[in-house]
Amino acid sequence: MPRRGSSVSALSASVQAARRTLGPGSYFHAGPIPLGPVARGGHHVPDRTRATSGGAGGAAGVAADRTWPQTGLREAGYDVRFVGAGGTGFVASNGSGALNYPAALAGGRWVLPCTDPALIGVEGGGNDATRGATDTQIGGGADAVISTLTRTYPTSKIVMIGTLARGSADGGARRTAVDKVLGAHAADHQVAFTSAGDWLTRYGASHQLPDRVHVTQAGHDLLAGVLAHRLITLNLTSTDLMHQH
Repeated sequence: MPRRGSSVSALSASVQAARRTLGPGSYFHAGPIPLGPVARGGHHVPDRTRATSGGAGGAAGVAADRTWPQTGLREAGYDVRFVGAGGTGFVASNGSGALNYPAALAGGRWVLPCTDPALIGVEGGGNDATRGATDTQIGGGADAVISTLTRTYPTSKIVMIGTLARGSADGGARRTAVDKVLGAHAADHQVAFTSAGDWLTRYGASHQLPDRVHVTQAGHDLLAGVLAHRLITLNLTSTDLMHQH
């Protein structure tokens, strides 16, 4: 089983500001969304047993720490901290001052860990689908985010978590298509990826959408187990990363 007590901090911004202002093992916590896990391996180095996460995962009406990305990371052995903002994505900003992921990173809006996390998880795409962002725009935003994180945290593992959606034959539509765009980007850049583009249908959670967009707490709990299993399959649990370091 993954080791408990690891920590996850979600990311959607300002890597360089983090390096200047935070000490080892520190995290910035803001907003209702996870964007990326931070985890370092090694029993005697606490900040290397942490992970950073990002993306709301359909969180409206559900406490941020009980959404499927955060709960799934905890089930994989991490303690979760996050930053983010509802309504944002690789292209989408929320109209209330929160920038999209690449702009937030470039603009120093959020403070991130000053040391390399073992795992950085980047999740999103649903808001981009809703706002009509093109494949090219989404791919460009993802490239900016992954490139920045790779340069800034050269020893960290990165996993991209796709866009939660119904299957393509069950009304997944643009959300399912965006999930595929992100998967192709991850493959091109040799980044670990777990698709979520049919999970609502495949795992029987499509009825857990009372407003047709946001998942109920029961749905989040179900999907968290799916994510945890995927992280096990990808050898990205806390225990896996500690063994690698």
